Amino acid sequence: MPYDVWQLASSDRTIALLVVTGSDFPWLHARVEPQDGFDNVRPIFEDELRLLDDLDDHIPAWEAIYQQIRQTVSLIKPDGRPVPEFLLHIDGREAWWRWSDTPLQ
Repeated sequence: MPYDVWQLASSDRTIALLVVTGSDFPWLHARVEPQDGFDNVRPIFEDELRLLDDLDDHIPAWEAIYQQIRQTVSLIKPDGRPVPEFLLHIDGREAWWRWSDTPLQ
């Protein structure tokens, strides 16, 4: 697993490679390798982290920005299948996420 590569996609194209560097169940950690188009979503992830840092005071705003993330990007497993449920954070060149093959709804 240390070198599995996941993909972050938007509009059916890869905008970042997430190269797994470790895990702390249930979280995976990775190095972000931006591709064309990633700069378009970077501000959304920056806003998400800012709100997450003080989540107790910003729950509705965080939920709204995370909904925007889920509508904008998809997470693709190394085998090429999209993940139906995920919680992904990106801070510069570092990412961490948890995921499920089962949709929550």
